[in-house]
Amino acid sequence: MKEEGTIKAERRTHASSGTNKRLRREGYLPGNIFGKDMEPIPVLVKKDELNKNLAKYGRNSVYKIDLAGEKAYTVMIREIQHLAVMGGDLHVDFQKIVLSEETKAAIPVKVVGGGAIEAQKLVLLHQMDTITVKGLPRSMPDYIEVDVSALGAGDNITIGSIEFPKGITCDVDPDHVVVTVVEPRQKETEEVEETAEVESEAVAEE
Repeated sequence: MKEEGTIKAERRTHASSGTNKRLRREGYLPGNIFGKDMEPIPVLVKKDELNKNLAKYGRNSVYKIDLAGEKAYTVMIREIQHLAVMGGDLHVDFQKIVLSEETKAAIPVKVVGGGAIEAQKLVLLHQMDTITVKGLPRSMPDYIEVDVSALGAGDNITIGSIEFPKGITCDVDPDHVVVTVVEPRQKETEEVEETAEVESEAVAEE
C-alpha cells in the first residue's frame, strides 16, 4: 500500500483576485475541496508543504487534508493550475474521495528505452503525455511505463498494447496511439550530417 501524505489547510474567507495575489506572495496557494454531496470548501495551503508532499508521495497519491479547527478530508489532487508565462502555481483543486470507490486519474506516461531509438537515428513522437485510467485510489500508479526499445521506423505503441497495473483499467480507445517512431525529416538529417562534418574538420585541423 502506498504511503499517504498529510497537508494542513485553513479556510479561505476572501476570494478576490487581489487577496489571492497577496496570499501567493506570502507563500500560500488558494484552492478548493470538492466532492459528491458537499459544497466546495475554499482553502489555503502552504506552497512549500504542498511541494514537499508532491515530491515525497507523488501527484496521484491519496492525501489527508487537515482543515484547521474542523475535520480531515481524504482527497486526491485533481488539478494544479500554473501561470503559463512566468511559471509558478496559481490554484489547486482537491477532490474528496471514498477509498472503497473507483476514481479516475490522469497518469503520466514514462518512456523507457529511448536510447535504442536515438541509436537508430529515428525520432520518437509522443502522442499522449498522460493516460486517464480508473481504479481504487490507493491502486493508482505514479506513472504508466512504455518501453520503446524494440520499436523501429513506422512502429507505434497503442493503448491496447499497454499492460496496466492490476486493478487499473482504461476506457480510452485501444487503437489510440501513445507513442510512434518515424524517420527524421530530410532537412534535419542533412543538418546533423553537416554539423558532424564541421566537427570532424575542426578536430583534424587541431
